[in-house]
Amino acid sequence: MAEKTSSVVKQAFLRGGGEMGQLIRDYNWSSSGLGDPDTWPENLKVTLNLLLNSKFPMFLWWGPDFICFYNDAYRPSLGMDGKHPGILGMPGAKAWPEIWSYINPMIGKIWSGGESIFQEDLLLPIYRNGVMEDVFWTFSYGPVIGEEGLIAGVLVICSETTQKVNLLRHLQVSERRFQSLIRDATVGIIVVYGQNCNVEVVNAAYCRLIGRTVPDLIERPLFQIIPEAEEEFLPIIENVRITGQPVYLYQHPYFVYKNNNKISGYLDIVYQPYKEMDDKITGVMILCQDVTDQVNARKATETTLDQLRLSKEAAQLGMFDMDLEKGTMEWDKRCRTLFGITHNAPVTYEHDFVHGLHPDDRGRIIKIIDDLFIRSISNGIYDVEYRTVGAEDGRVRWVRAKGQVYFNSLDIPVRFIGSVLDITDQKVNETRKNDFIAMVSHELKTPLTSLTAYIQLLLSNAQENSTPFDSDILVRANIQAKKMNGLINGFLNLSRLESGRLDLHMKIFSIDELLKIVVDDLIVGREDPNIEFLPCAKIIVRADREKIESVITNLLSNALKYSAKGTKITVLCRRDNSDVTISVQDRGIGINAADMPHIFDRFYRIESQGTRDISGFGIGLYLSAEIVKLHGGRIWAESEYGKGSTFYITLPIITMLE
Repeated sequence: MAEKTSSVVKQAFLRGGGEMGQLIRDYNWSSSGLGDPDTWPENLKVTLNLLLNSKFPMFLWWGPDFICFYNDAYRPSLGMDGKHPGILGMPGAKAWPEIWSYINPMIGKIWSGGESIFQEDLLLPIYRNGVMEDVFWTFSYGPVIGEEGLIAGVLVICSETTQKVNLLRHLQVSERRFQSLIRDATVGIIVVYGQNCNVEVVNAAYCRLIGRTVPDLIERPLFQIIPEAEEEFLPIIENVRITGQPVYLYQHPYFVYKNNNKISGYLDIVYQPYKEMDDKITGVMILCQDVTDQVNARKATETTLDQLRLSKEAAQLGMFDMDLEKGTMEWDKRCRTLFGITHNAPVTYEHDFVHGLHPDDRGRIIKIIDDLFIRSISNGIYDVEYRTVGAEDGRVRWVRAKGQVYFNSLDIPVRFIGSVLDITDQKVNETRKNDFIAMVSHELKTPLTSLTAYIQLLLSNAQENSTPFDSDILVRANIQAKKMNGLINGFLNLSRLESGRLDLHMKIFSIDELLKIVVDDLIVGREDPNIEFLPCAKIIVRADREKIESVITNLLSNALKYSAKGTKITVLCRRDNSDVTISVQDRGIGINAADMPHIFDRFYRIESQGTRDISGFGIGLYLSAEIVKLHGGRIWAESEYGKGSTFYITLPIITMLE
């Protein structure tokens, strides 16, 4: 029976084994010390038969020199231009010098009767394909028992796991990157798995949203931590886990409790199915972006817009919006009403706005709007009053329009928006008031003119025949009459200005002569004139002499009123290119910085401890400013509280006579 088995093994050995079997049969074994294969021991042949006909990579170390045998399945691990077939029949130390110092102890352990050895994913760098490569192996070393019951060789069953190890490394790197990405993300991220929604991954941003820390959540059921959120959010998570369809929620309200303190806000949330390598859905990844500030800001804006809408409706403001690039114009319902139209068809600047202006205001408003579109002239600020004539009802309405032109980086106007307010009733009342002021002022001027004439006659007679006391009294009476006359003229001019009937009667005269006359008139009868007039060259202007005189008189009168006795007031005039600049400087109480922007406003009076006993209606500077503007000049002031003020006006010059 033994002979039959040996014959079968020999025939199988000689016949099978693939390419490596043929190489073994053709190899010259005489130099290896093993002799002719026909003479090999039966256990070597049996082992080689097993090795050569196995589809699993196998290697055999045989004899005390550890002669190398291997099968076709092992060959790919040797590379294309490496050890195959050179190491066949070669002693192990010579075949694997690069790793022999490592594997020799394992082989020796088996040879000396030790237990089999198993290693998984062991790194053994080998020389193949012309270079040293890092190669990973999973293998077992087991003894082959010889005919005398002694160990005759070591059989290695192995597989190269380099690709698997590299893939695992890549996956580990990817996992670390994934964990790092999640950990450092500014949005909240959490991955839950299973029906209990156990927390597999969570970052600090998510924990902050619910007032917890990572250790509070990791590897614990999420809704054990925040049970108050389970009813609303668990069905969403389950639906995503089962269907694999993501869910998106925007500006979604949420709340949780931490130590009985409510944490709430709004989130943009994405529920994404979480898949394993085999595409099996095992959990749900949840991304949460805190949008509480944006939602609150939007709600505040909506509240503001609602308040604005209510205020607009209460004030009956009309709104307009011109897109200057597209050439379109939008009017709301109220704006259309103020221009007397009821249709909702598109409106245009030329047809509806320009034609809707009152003929007496049209030229003025068109000029203002033309300048409005030039940034260097207007800076885009629009604030005007004008009349409209209703396109359908023919009704005349007074409106006040305010707005702003917006420019691009090239200072080209691109948009013009604003509002329109009906001020018809206000204008009617102002007209009635102005008419009343004009009527009263005219009625007062007649007796005052007669009274002034009587005083001047008495003064002339008293200077020749009466006592100094009588003359002084009449001089003072004359001054008061002039003050009253100036006051009445002021009210008349105010009435005419606001009704658009303040006409300028232009004359050519010398401004320096007018200044001297005004100064002299104010000095007469004063105990402490202290007005210093520094004469200038003869400067000729074309202006309304009476109105310019009233402006200069007003500035000097104010300087006297707001200065202590004995302090000096200085009047200067000088030529500045094509203008003459007149200045009135006092060393009086000065003006607060808060009052400076308003001193030329109508009826504005400075209220302070130092001005309580100073009379006035707050129209002098307003009228002066308007008169100077009508002449094409400028008016402004400089002041330091407690140290005095200087008022300036400029007027265009005709010529200068030396």
